[in-house]
Amino acid sequence: MAKDALSSLAGNRMGQLKSEIADLKAQLKKEFEPEKIAELKKLIREKETYYNILADRRRAGY
Repeated sequence: MAKDALSSLAGNRMGQLKSEIADLKAQLKKEFEPEKIAELKKLIREKETYYNILADRRRAGY
């Protein structure tokens, strides 16, 4: 039962992350300032990494 709850929470968080990543990519397309571009790219990479970790854990059954 706890495993199902954790899986559900991970799924919800994964959906949130996908939405956040899409929003950040949209912002990135509109940005011209090099410092802000670098900051957005870093944030996108971090969120994608976290998403992938959650996906791997979910596949592994954690």
